[in-house]
Amino acid sequence: MATPIEAQEVLVGAGNPSIARINDYWLGGSHHDQVHADQAVQLELCAPHIPYLVRASRALAGRMVRYLLDQGVRQFVDLGSGIPTMSHIHEIVADTEPGSTVVYVDLDPDVAEVAREVLHAQENVTYLGLDIRQPERILLAPEFQQLIDLDRPVGLLAIETLLYFTDAEDPAKLIATYIDRLSPGSYVGLSHCSENAELRTGLNTYRRMFGDPPDVTLRDRDQLATFFSGLSLVEPGIVNVPLWNPLTEDDVGQNPELAHMYTGLGRKP
Repeated sequence: MATPIEAQEVLVGAGNPSIARINDYWLGGSHHDQVHADQAVQLELCAPHIPYLVRASRALAGRMVRYLLDQGVRQFVDLGSGIPTMSHIHEIVADTEPGSTVVYVDLDPDVAEVAREVLHAQENVTYLGLDIRQPERILLAPEFQQLIDLDRPVGLLAIETLLYFTDAEDPAKLIATYIDRLSPGSYVGLSHCSENAELRTGLNTYRRMFGDPPDVTLRDRDQLATFFSGLSLVEPGIVNVPLWNPLTEDDVGQNPELAHMYTGLGRKP
């Protein structure tokens, strides 16, 4: 969402720790401190299913990347990337198609600094500390153009990123702007948390106990479907995250239909 629930410059709680570092804690990474660990524990106390959704989102991104590699895609752009560790995109392509290129994008300057340290010895990958609300700035960035040829198919992912966009920001229009610049044969993978009583209760509990929770806009399956306008959905269509082409029983987990997070992958004709 991001990935998991990773997005640009989203801050939570009184200490303003980043969502990306909280996710890193839940993913078993090492790029968080005690402040982020404490915030993660507080969130988990109020909404115990969130860490599962974060891990399920990271696994989803991996499955989508492997699918795209099988389709011959060798260029990847990840919007709202968070910290690029724990089986993130470049690690997957390096094991399968090491000549593939990856561009990560995230606005949070602290996260971008850490990401560049993580990636400093990596080839064919870069991290842009830019706002995904400014697609032309991203697409025209020299680092982007060195790695991504928009005349060839691209795999564009925004896993959980759109959760942090209000309706007024019109995320469907934003995604459509990116789609318009992609060549035929490109793919767009999205995921989104849906409106559900369990998550709302958890966020309200957090507010009463600890202060303001992450500021999110929940959207249902039908709303997510509108983001794929003009694309052909890959089977199985828009489904709960664990049910998108699972590779193992661990991908599915228990009661996957209760995971109130939907995803889909669309191909540009």
